Amino acid sequence: MRTIIFATAIRYLTPLFLLFSVYILFRGHNHPGGGFIGGLIGSIAFVFHALAHGSDRTVNTYFRMRVYSQGKQPEHDTPQYMWDLVRANTWRRSEEVTPSNWRYYIIRVRPAYMMALGLFMAATSGVLGLLQGKPYMSAIWLEGKLPIIGTLGTPTLFDAGVYLLVLGMVLKMVFTMSKE
Repeated sequence: MRTIIFATAIRYLTPLFLLFSVYILFRGHNHPGGGFIGGLIGSIAFVFHALAHGSDRTVNTYFRMRVYSQGKQPEHDTPQYMWDLVRANTWRRSEEVTPSNWRYYIIRVRPAYMMALGLFMAATSGVLGLLQGKPYMSAIWLEGKLPIIGTLGTPTLFDAGVYLLVLGMVLKMVFTMSKE
C-alpha cells in the first residue's frame, strides 16, 4: 500500500492524528474519551505511517533521537553554552551548526519502555490518595485550570499512563508483525 498519494497524505495527517489523540486524552475526564481512546488514535497515526513508509522509517522518524552534547569549554560562558546546546539539538541539525567535535547519543524510545512507563504512571496515580489517608485511586485535583487541558489531577495522570500503555502495546504488536 505504498503509493505517493498515501505517503504524502500520511506525512501531513500524522501530526494531526497525534494532536487529536492528545486532545482526546485530556478531554476524556469529563467527556467521552480518555487514555484508552487517545492511545488508540495515537497508535493509528504510527500504524498508518508504518504502512506508508515502512516500520523502520517510522521508528527512525519518531522513536529515535540523536542528542548532541559537548563538554563546556572554559572560554565559553554558560548562557552561550546553553544556547549552542539548544541550537544543536533543536533546529538546523546540519554539520555546519553541529561541529564535528561534538559527541552525540542516540536515544531510542522502545514501545516496551512506553508500556512500562504508562503502567508505572497509572499504578502510582492511586498511591497519592493513600499518602493522604484516602482509599487507593482517590482523585486528588490541583487548584486552578489550564486552558484547553482543564484541571490537572491524579485521574489525568492515570489517563496519561493508560495512553502510554495502549500506545506502546499497539506499537509493539505492529512493529513485531511488520518484521515477519
